[in-house]
Amino acid sequence: MKFYLLFALLITPLELLSLNLYELDPDKEYLKSGQKLMDLDFGLHDLEASQIGKEILISIHGRDSRGFEWIYPLQTIDSEVTKTYFFRWDTTKCPQKTILILMKEISAMKDIEKITILGHSYGGILSSLLLNEIEAIETEIHVIAAPLGSSDLKKYCGYEHPTSKNNNVSYYQWRTIKKLDYAFNSFDYDPQLIDFKESSVVRLPRQYRGKRLGHLWSISWVADNINLD
Repeated sequence: MKFYLLFALLITPLELLSLNLYELDPDKEYLKSGQKLMDLDFGLHDLEASQIGKEILISIHGRDSRGFEWIYPLQTIDSEVTKTYFFRWDTTKCPQKTILILMKEISAMKDIEKITILGHSYGGILSSLLLNEIEAIETEIHVIAAPLGSSDLKKYCGYEHPTSKNNNVSYYQWRTIKKLDYAFNSFDYDPQLIDFKESSVVRLPRQYRGKRLGHLWSISWVADNINLD
């Protein structure tokens, strides 16, 4: 029996073995669905293997992510012309150690006309390092509730936010209200604040759907309000 199971797996197309965005449940089974995302191997994962698109969306999770916070946003932002990916990475490492891996994945893609990157929290740090890496292709980088100005990152990782960006790249910062964000409210400064004039900054509201808008659900608010046209 084990032999036949192994044989079946070997002859099954890879597309059928990959995780499908619309098989994830943002409602009753959101915890299990989120775990499926976080159980993926490190690397870039195509969540729409059966779809062909020249515009791609890459989502990059933060530290201690449980995955479920991405399901509704990705299903909301995704469109018929967009092919959606999830980048699973080792957040115990400094982001500089991962940027080459991500760029190798992006560079391997062919005939791409537009790239949209959503980086949440620590994933926003990784996303910021792409500002001067992606060339020629129209690119939007959105960092959400990201501690871009963290002194700890500078101290332990030597991270410094880029001072410029490529002309083909548009940069957006979506900042939570510090005292309402459990990831930042213990700081004596707001780690989201940086001096970078070549970006658009949006301060998120106090509430989302009648509840406090904190760290995790900031992605959902952005999904409801982002314009990718």
